[in-house]
Amino acid sequence: MWALEHPSAPRTARLFADTPVALLTVLAVGAAASLALAQLAVLPPPTGAIAVLAAGHGALLATALAWARRPPATAALAAGLIVLAAAASGLAPFGPLAYLAPPIWIGVLARGGRLAALGLPGPVGLKGVGAGLLIGMLLGGHLLVSASGTLGLQIRVPAMREALAALAYDVGANVLAAECFFRGALFNRAQRRWSFAAAVTLATAAYVLRYLIDPLLPMRVELVVGAVFYLALLGAINCWLLWWSESLVPGLLSALIFFAAYRALGPA
Repeated sequence: MWALEHPSAPRTARLFADTPVALLTVLAVGAAASLALAQLAVLPPPTGAIAVLAAGHGALLATALAWARRPPATAALAAGLIVLAAAASGLAPFGPLAYLAPPIWIGVLARGGRLAALGLPGPVGLKGVGAGLLIGMLLGGHLLVSASGTLGLQIRVPAMREALAALAYDVGANVLAAECFFRGALFNRAQRRWSFAAAVTLATAAYVLRYLIDPLLPMRVELVVGAVFYLALLGAINCWLLWWSESLVPGLLSALIFFAAYRALGPA
């Protein structure tokens, strides 16, 4: 694939080379401060959790860009756009539209192949798009059927505003940051050093762990087990999609459809 033929970093470089430690420290301190102020009732209670999630997404996307050898200001801006979108989403009815800014910025950066190292070298073929859509529908459909039959959940139709806000969050933070880092950055780096299977295992394990520590994940044993199964399957398949299609776009599409199906589930 392109990333193997034109590596952006020497093979001998450390796996975590170019990590923006200073930026990650700023994000962590900001999230911790917001969480502390929320617990002291200085800020509204949801503020702490929102800040932690925004910092996490921003850290993943910023690290992916830094590993792709983009300038520090580029990574900082990407993280800042996610943090601002998270803040705006709770301030106004149309606030979630701010989540469109991060993918637009990534699209601008991808022009001219500047993000080829992340699996965004240019236009993707129809076969790749079709494969991503099909896998997303298959996994999402299987989730809806199995979860509604065995986990005490039911399929619900969310309100339009709720559905659009969730979609904007996935497009601009959740899915975008996860796919750019775990597939575009971590998997691509790992497969330059080790076998395909080892790279998939590392990237997928890290991907699953990211969601297990997500404060939005319901802490019921059966739901956690189900999440591990589906996220591991989605992560491994998306690694293969990137390797096969030479593009991150199919994996982005499959993940967006899968999370749309996940958000259609609610308590019975």
